[in-house]
Amino acid sequence: MFWENSMEKLRVIIIDDEMLIRKLIRMKMDLEGLNLELVGEYQDGADAVEALDSVRPDIIISDICMPEVDGLSFSEKCIELFPDIKIIILTGYDDFDYARRGIKAGIFDYLMKPVRADELNATLKKAADEILKLRLQKAKQKKLLEEMERNIPALRDIYINRILLQERAEDDIEKELDKYGVKVNTGKDRGIKVGIIAIKESVSQLGLTEQIMEEAKSFYQSDDDIIVLRDHWNRIVAVTDSMDVPFEECMDILISIIQKKFHCHVSTGISEGYPGWNSIHSAYADALDDMKKKHGTRAGDAGTKETEFYGLWGELTESVKNGSVEESLEMVERIFSAPEPSFPEQQKKVMICCQKMYADLEVNQQKVLFDKMLKWCCTMDQLKRCVDNILSELLIRRKLECSCRNSDLVVRIIKYMLENIRNEKLSLNLLAREFSISTSYLSRLLKQFTGRSYGEILSDIRFMRMIELMNTTRMKDCDIGGQIGINDAHYLSIWFKKISGYSVTEYRKNMNISPL
Repeated sequence: MFWENSMEKLRVIIIDDEMLIRKLIRMKMDLEGLNLELVGEYQDGADAVEALDSVRPDIIISDICMPEVDGLSFSEKCIELFPDIKIIILTGYDDFDYARRGIKAGIFDYLMKPVRADELNATLKKAADEILKLRLQKAKQKKLLEEMERNIPALRDIYINRILLQERAEDDIEKELDKYGVKVNTGKDRGIKVGIIAIKESVSQLGLTEQIMEEAKSFYQSDDDIIVLRDHWNRIVAVTDSMDVPFEECMDILISIIQKKFHCHVSTGISEGYPGWNSIHSAYADALDDMKKKHGTRAGDAGTKETEFYGLWGELTESVKNGSVEESLEMVERIFSAPEPSFPEQQKKVMICCQKMYADLEVNQQKVLFDKMLKWCCTMDQLKRCVDNILSELLIRRKLECSCRNSDLVVRIIKYMLENIRNEKLSLNLLAREFSISTSYLSRLLKQFTGRSYGEILSDIRFMRMIELMNTTRMKDCDIGGQIGINDAHYLSIWFKKISGYSVTEYRKNMNISPL
């Protein structure tokens, strides 16, 4: 019960013109058991109204018939002043007109005289439960609003990062920006300019970009017309929508401060002025081109390649939103078809993109089963396989949200596979029998919802569980095999190499896992 979890006592007053009645009610109330406190007794409604502001009761027990101000008139006045107060009326009338007027006044409940103790306490308990339930709801709403307020800057940065990469401008950009607390310039000087600062961070300078970001925020703190954020490549981006702001001069001063204070190599680019927020992608690309001209091909080309890479991830997110399995898997093929300079760089970019995708899809990262595998991958093939599995998860979630036919069944099937992965007899036939469907229908369902066959899903679940145990426990390989339904040590070794491209020993070495 709500009242059982509340430490603060709820405040009660009694109003009745007869002292004996007030005393009887007081004696019948289970104040201790209901966590209530009697804070006042009054002989008429007029006295009670005057005391309301100082006493602030939560529950009022009032006679309906009193001199000067009757119970219903008092209730109307009371609820007008304090809408959350619960009023219990004591009446000897069995009168419909009184009841109807009382309902309109907002009275919580009626009790017929003579009042029985069990009825009185049951009604008090019901009123207390409702009060505390309402308070809990208000507290949750307040907490949610406070959390939203705290998260607005992060949500704003996610949104601006999205429109930085979109060649085709979204509708209602300015309306969306307003949601995130951005005061869009509507004056004659409106336009858009973008500045980029890229920090070359050595191993000995890890965390430097974070420090410089704080410096940039502090520098622009008093400039309402300039927004500072980090893009997906950890570069600092400044955006202004006012052409009257001395943007280039401010950027030059900031860069000078950064170089003197942090002694680091900085690459910069500033765009020309563009018409408005709908042109932010063009301004961003222009700033990247300016960086290329100032600092050479490497900086500019890297920006162009990265823009294309993140653009593909944006399209992938849209495909998942639309629940398109084939389109999503095709997009993954395109993302991984371009050669990358190094696996660690690709792995880092993929992890960033996945985090952004979860945010865009409003999915809790901790609940994405295959997400933890990203950090345990050591080849491009493993990384791609992991992304395929993450997409399968997200697509199933999406179809479940849209109440697609059979989505709940697919979730139950995969949940069963996860819970029974230790069973070496786990098979398509076993699943079909468990869920009373044919094997052919089961295969079609899994392919339709995930784009993957039963065998692929089973192998990936086993592989995920195996590398999780290898990275988080000191279990022997044969014991790990037992945990994933492969009890034959020789077959386990062959299977692992086929899936990962490495022997178990090679994988442990690559991941710096101590040999057992």
